[in-house]
Amino acid sequence: MEQTKPKIKLAILMTGEMFRRAICPEELTFLETFAELVNKPPYPDRISEAYMQEHLAGAQACFTCWGTPVLSEAVLAHAPELKVILHGAGTPKAIVSEGVWLRGIRVATAAPVIAIDVAESALGGMIYCLKHFGDYDRLMRAGRWQKTAGSVSDVDALKPQLKRLNGRLTVGIVGASHVGRNMIRFLKPFGVRILLYDPTLSADMARELGVTQVCLETLMPGSDVVSVHAPQLPGTRGMITADLLASMPDGALFVNTSRGSIVDQKALLAELKSGRISAYLDVYEQEPLPADSELHTLDNVLLTPHVSGGHTVNGGFERGNYIVNQLYSYWQTGKLQHEALRDMLDTMA
Repeated sequence: MEQTKPKIKLAILMTGEMFRRAICPEELTFLETFAELVNKPPYPDRISEAYMQEHLAGAQACFTCWGTPVLSEAVLAHAPELKVILHGAGTPKAIVSEGVWLRGIRVATAAPVIAIDVAESALGGMIYCLKHFGDYDRLMRAGRWQKTAGSVSDVDALKPQLKRLNGRLTVGIVGASHVGRNMIRFLKPFGVRILLYDPTLSADMARELGVTQVCLETLMPGSDVVSVHAPQLPGTRGMITADLLASMPDGALFVNTSRGSIVDQKALLAELKSGRISAYLDVYEQEPLPADSELHTLDNVLLTPHVSGGHTVNGGFERGNYIVNQLYSYWQTGKLQHEALRDMLDTMA
């Protein structure tokens, strides 16, 4: 008689909101064909250490997400059978302790899926700003489309400033992260020239990506658009300096969907206030962005509240699909895609 493979015992350590945003009913049905849920829905609004200790007791795997506390030594002491963590968010740094690595527990995250969202947002903001959609929206709402015979309207005056993404533009990508690589992939059909700064990337990989690898001192003054996708690390704090920002050409666009701390914020504000460059910003050194920030007063800046990645409805279900399929692959073959390893932490966001 053919033996049935036993189901893997899975603890859900996601808040109710995170679970609902990631695991659709159809995904849950598939999940339960190969996983035995140690704890069933509905899940609590807050995950406590005691909750994790209780439900990890017999679990071989767990799902985590934003809102999951760190799997500390005290938690792991109650999880003798835990072998794999599937994190339904980006970086695992917020939920893994040193004990996870010492125990040989394997970790995979949904970072590759979130990266698509972030890159799509960066591209959308880029096109929005290059086409001056924000300016046009303000003029339309103010009723300033009209013009008299022989005169130039405010709307017409903007036209010479419009830019399209094509081979006459150079886009500089700072960081060949998951997001940076998706950004390169998204930009390729437009035919733009792409410069890339990433000191961790080999020349062979740069050629494979089809980009020109340069230093920041070459990328910043040589790009019509600069898009930042580097991780937040001690070595990247303030990496985009005042001198580098000042070297950007007049009329250039600066895009940051990574982390605010990577950029000299005072210098960026000064450049934007001068009107010499424009920006799309989704991240800030202080979040939420203070209500009295001068950025709120500038028409040459598109501001969004750190929502470029992981917040779309369908993107959330893609995250859920990704970790469910990662668990299925692990259950079937012991393999994980894009596994997070201890030695990656030093260069991981």
